Amino acid sequence: MSTSLADRTETSSSSEPPRSALGTVVAVLRERALVTTVLVILSGLIVAPVAAIFYGAVRTGAPGMADQGFTLTAVREVYTTGPYLATLGWTLLMAVGVAAISTTFGACAAWLLTRTDLRWKNLFELSVIAPLFLSPFVGALAWVALAAPNSGMVNVNLRWLLDTDATFVNIMTFTGVVFVLNLYYIPYGYLFVSSALKNMDPSLEEASYLNGRGVIATVRHVTFPIIRPALLAAFFFIAVLATGIFSVPGVLGLNATFNVLAVEVYRSMSIWPTNHARGAAIGTLLLWFTVLGVYFYRRAIRHASRYVTISARGTRPRVVRLGWVRYLISAVFLGYLLFATLLPYVALGIASLNPFTITDFRQMQFSFNNFLEVASSGRIVDATINTLVLGVVTPTATVLLGLAAAYCVVRMSGRTGAVVDYLATVPIAIPGIVFATGMLWVYVRTPLYATLTLLVIAFMGTYIPHAARFAGNSLMQIDPALEESSRVTGASRMRTLRRITLPLSKPSLLSAWVLVFVFVVREINTAILLYAPDTQILSVVAWGYIQDGTVRNAAVVGLLQTLVLIGGVLIARFLFRVKLSSTQV
Repeated sequence: MSTSLADRTETSSSSEPPRSALGTVVAVLRERALVTTVLVILSGLIVAPVAAIFYGAVRTGAPGMADQGFTLTAVREVYTTGPYLATLGWTLLMAVGVAAISTTFGACAAWLLTRTDLRWKNLFELSVIAPLFLSPFVGALAWVALAAPNSGMVNVNLRWLLDTDATFVNIMTFTGVVFVLNLYYIPYGYLFVSSALKNMDPSLEEASYLNGRGVIATVRHVTFPIIRPALLAAFFFIAVLATGIFSVPGVLGLNATFNVLAVEVYRSMSIWPTNHARGAAIGTLLLWFTVLGVYFYRRAIRHASRYVTISARGTRPRVVRLGWVRYLISAVFLGYLLFATLLPYVALGIASLNPFTITDFRQMQFSFNNFLEVASSGRIVDATINTLVLGVVTPTATVLLGLAAAYCVVRMSGRTGAVVDYLATVPIAIPGIVFATGMLWVYVRTPLYATLTLLVIAFMGTYIPHAARFAGNSLMQIDPALEESSRVTGASRMRTLRRITLPLSKPSLLSAWVLVFVFVVREINTAILLYAPDTQILSVVAWGYIQDGTVRNAAVVGLLQTLVLIGGVLIARFLFRVKLSSTQV
């Protein structure tokens, strides 16, 4: 999904317009001022919290406490004792399992939608990428209402229908966590592989067919080797995401026998008796593995261009005819749409319209009273306002910073540009809850602590890679000659940026804004450690209801959050004409 801008940047400013010596000095000073400002901001956003995680791991007290000493007790406990190593094992098993399954299913979906005569391709592609715009946390809430072992709608109603006490499904297991995570990570596998399939030269496959090879042999000997870098990139990207996720295992693993490191970080930092040093030490352990995953991910995308060929001849790939099998495959796509999108929200709707936590269909009393009562409470109204404020301010600030960072990388290049590029990419490797741990150590004694501003700063640090990637891709597609022509006519660099660069970059910047908006509205991994009573957002309120056992209230909050997400995406689509497709997200 995200590649290094510096890796693909060529020297752009080949011919600068003639200018006076004073003008040259002023221009150089302005460029250095821009780069320095971007470096300082990125360092404050990213370097300081990461360093604070390691600092906190060897301290004896909580963040902000005076008279603390240094100790390796927490580090030794986390890195050498059996329970934490077992938790590490569960975390890696979950991450690898989710990455393998999501990449496999995503790759199959990409091949079917780009190489076969499957019908309703637009609908099925939309069904595959739709979970990207939904919250995995809300999905986990829905599956608790649907398939919890004792109170889930499926088990309760099958028991009275079949007159048995059996448990038919149990989502609150390790398998259940992997299942729900896959529903929301398959779109990433699809996007990586479909992009590679669309960019490769289909004449290679055609040559294989002409030599007598069948579909399977062509896929095995031609298609698979070409898209292998995309498959590896998808695997490591999803593994990094799954390693650091807190929300889904936090909800579905509350009563389970397994644990993952991200949940352990939350428990150490938030549940009494708290142990902040241990939380930071777990964060460092988690960080090593996510950094390793990002290293392999970057190695995979580094060789992608070696194997993927973009043909200039406009050859169309041969369409593989599926015959009667396409009906079976269509049923699989519809099943995915049902399990990932429709069924969870039907369950949330049913749960939110009941006055009590009732899952037996015979006793349900549907009414909007409960929904309206919860939705109109002061706590929910404040959380909705906070979510909307963060949903507007954070994407705007993040995209502006991403554009500035991308401008330094693409238009100025050099070693400084490489440093900016590296800093803007690093947060991909930092799980949200680990990043929040570092933010806590940095800001706990400052006026920013427990404010919405701190959440904005934290979210900017988390999502700057996405904004920088979109802005960088857009800048690389703009011919530098256009900007140079503006400079030749006497326009300043700022005027050129305002009149030439920004208008041409507008579609990509709006797409980046929408993507960061979606991430912020559904955010919980970072906010769960940084919120205060008056800065709660919808995800945090829903988490509180889940911990209290009031699933119906959590369902109302989940639906409200989904409405905010859909409303924002629709406004962007129809008001600002933002194109949202598989090639952009």
